[in-house]
Amino acid sequence: MKTKLLISLFLIGLTFQLQAQTDPNWTYIRSDNTGIGGQLHYTIKGDGFNNIWTGGYTSSSEEGSLVRIATSDTVYTNWGTYAENYLPNGLIFDIEFDHTGIIWVGTEKGIATSSNGLDWQHYDITNSPLLADQTEGMAIGLNDDLWAVTTNADNSINGVGFYNGTTWEYYTSSNSDLPAGTKFNDIAIDANDIKWIASENGLIKYDGIEWTQFTTANSGLSANNIYEVVIDNQNRIMALVGSAVDIFDGTDWTHITSDDLPVTNLNAFSIAIQDDKIILTEGSNRRALIFDGTDWTVETTNYSIFDCHIDSDGSYWVSGSGVVGKFDGTEWTRYTRNNTGLPDNFNDDIFIDSQGRRWFANGQGGIQVFDCPNWEVYGPNNEGLFPNPQPQYQTTIGTSITEDSDGDIWFTYDGTSGYAIQIPDGNYSDYASWIIWDNITAHPNLQLVQEVESTDNGLVFLRTYYGNTFMYDKAADSWTQWDLSNGLTSNPDCLTGRTGGKMYLGHYQGIDIYDNGTWSRMDLASTGIEHVNDIQFDNNDTMWLATTGGLWKYDGADWTNWNTTNSNIAADNVRAIDIDTNNNIYISAHNTQIAPYYGGISYFDGTGSTFTTFLDADSPLAHKQVEDIAVDEFGNIWALTQSEGFSIYNPNGIAGFECIDRSLNRILSVPNVGSENLHKGISYPNPFSTTTTIVFNANNAQPVSIVIYDLLGRKIKNLLLEDVSEGKNTFTLDLSNQNTGVYFCKITSNKKSSTIKLLKK
Repeated sequence: MKTKLLISLFLIGLTFQLQAQTDPNWTYIRSDNTGIGGQLHYTIKGDGFNNIWTGGYTSSSEEGSLVRIATSDTVYTNWGTYAENYLPNGLIFDIEFDHTGIIWVGTEKGIATSSNGLDWQHYDITNSPLLADQTEGMAIGLNDDLWAVTTNADNSINGVGFYNGTTWEYYTSSNSDLPAGTKFNDIAIDANDIKWIASENGLIKYDGIEWTQFTTANSGLSANNIYEVVIDNQNRIMALVGSAVDIFDGTDWTHITSDDLPVTNLNAFSIAIQDDKIILTEGSNRRALIFDGTDWTVETTNYSIFDCHIDSDGSYWVSGSGVVGKFDGTEWTRYTRNNTGLPDNFNDDIFIDSQGRRWFANGQGGIQVFDCPNWEVYGPNNEGLFPNPQPQYQTTIGTSITEDSDGDIWFTYDGTSGYAIQIPDGNYSDYASWIIWDNITAHPNLQLVQEVESTDNGLVFLRTYYGNTFMYDKAADSWTQWDLSNGLTSNPDCLTGRTGGKMYLGHYQGIDIYDNGTWSRMDLASTGIEHVNDIQFDNNDTMWLATTGGLWKYDGADWTNWNTTNSNIAADNVRAIDIDTNNNIYISAHNTQIAPYYGGISYFDGTGSTFTTFLDADSPLAHKQVEDIAVDEFGNIWALTQSEGFSIYNPNGIAGFECIDRSLNRILSVPNVGSENLHKGISYPNPFSTTTTIVFNANNAQPVSIVIYDLLGRKIKNLLLEDVSEGKNTFTLDLSNQNTGVYFCKITSNKKSSTIKLLKK
């Protein structure tokens, strides 16, 4: 007897998350590997778990990602191409799943496949009989074999590839009856395992023995250039030729034309069918023709549509230029890079709050929070999925984020209305509690806010583009403007709070200090320090300055300077500083004024003159112009690499991304809930309410370690199984005292580990 089990094999921790990445000490957060990825979405498909899959591609950078949208909780998972080798290319034309959930991805540079989402195999002209790499379409046969149509600029080598799990075959006009000199656009397989191929020269049928070509000359086809072919639930062949859908039941031909539709001229390039529902999409006409089983309707969009899909709930999906759209029969939801992830690779700030959430400010999307694995985006282009707290004179430019002594999150925008948003207790999902400060509710001169910082006694300072600095006293609920007339000696370039209610404002050759109502100036002219870009204080209250002349330290008596003449610091123009709990100093620096240009990040323990330094020219750092730096609770160093998003480095291996689950949901047949395939472990039932049975195979009778983690990677249970037998083992895991949610069970034996994802309901 075979029992169907829903399992998801998941290897927790860094090894899993970055297994496909070339360097486990580096990873990247970019607009093309978060949310729905890049700007172009040429395909959209669904799997057996009602996840939606697409490919996001950015042609200017030639980067992209495979994207899974979990519709149950709107979590986006990406398999990127930037510094990763999940896929051979980011330009994805088709996505298919076999009957057990193994994924196949057809790209511009070949085919990628994975059985678990972690380990990927690539096939192209270098390691298979394929003569062309660009994979236009794929289909899965009844025996889970793969069929793919590939193209090349040389039409003579276009063909149909076949892979049975062991060997490849490739059919062209030279070794089969495929028509010569033809581009193949798509392939579908009917209930009798017959292959149907859409080409620019008719519809081609292959029954395993003979190839048959249907054209306008010998069949009921309306045109010979067929864009897509699909099979309906009656096993009829539906060929889309643009101006019509030609339907072949094996004997007779029927047609859907503009005479049957509420449009004058049909010019469709994509079709999808689910039971009695149909969607046709017209790319450049930017409209979808939808049949709900009874009537046809027209839905107009404002973007070009490339592909379409109908999910198991009956919702209609389209993918196109910059947008993945969902229509539930009543209203549309638009998913874009501006409301699903990091909107832009040009960023202005990174901030890590006390709860470990990452906040970003950039010029395209405003403000984002990455509460792993979820993203929220606060800006005028977020399509209303999240708040845009700018009631007037909106801007997409976010500038700064901080957290005050009460745990309130503050973020600012570079707009004329001077927006500063206060989120009480940092509970960003409580949108009703947000407080909006602008030049009406705060101070009439507040505008173009560049930075926000707070003191430890309830003061919040906002620095503006024109140098004016505004102070909000939370206790008094009052605003004060500070400028050159009442406290400042120069227009500030940075803000830093210090213990005891002090605020330090760095500027040219000096620092203005606010101390409980009194202003003073620290004159730096005698030290040779010019522009102060950042100020930080370590655990010993020693002051560190990022300046255009290197890194400076002041211990209250002596000044010490590190620059490119006396150390291996990345560059003299130090832009930002961060300090960890062990007093290690981290800086970002660059030289982008005088060629040759260079830049990077450096860190050291605060003594000596030797830094660990990474420059863009000789390391995986994405860009030389590193403007900001932050160190998180896992020891990951986050570098804001100007036009290339964020480069993240950890000398001990990237950690803290366990929440990103790149495993595949699959349905596997498991004989009697046990077999040699159980070396990675399974659980049943899963989901469960209180207890679940863990089943795994052991190679010997040595003790086995069991560790349970929650979604944030926190260890909640640690067990040692000493009564272990060689072969299949079982034990009952009780999580009745835990909240509902996702957990991970890590099984370790003989220094080898595997992890099971668990869902407690």
